[in-house]
Amino acid sequence: MDFLLLTPDRSRIVIEVDGAQHYADATGKASPRLYSEMVAEDRRLRLMGYDIYRFGGHELAGPDASTMLHSFLGELLSRHKRHGA
Repeated sequence: MDFLLLTPDRSRIVIEVDGAQHYADATGKASPRLYSEMVAEDRRLRLMGYDIYRFGGHELAGPDASTMLHSFLGELLSRHKRHGA
């Protein structure tokens, strides 16, 4: 996991940033094995009570990445405020 957020409502949120190593072999060819391992790990974490959000590395390199991240994190954290706070 790249980042773990612990929110006021006690949620556990995993943020993953996926580069080519998550889905491609050393030659750059798509690897069904690597992809399968990644989604199996997502399932395992979900069963343990984690929420998982993935970002493509390319998505975070764009000119609007900062705006997109601020918007996403604002929405995410507003969803997970402590009840009654």
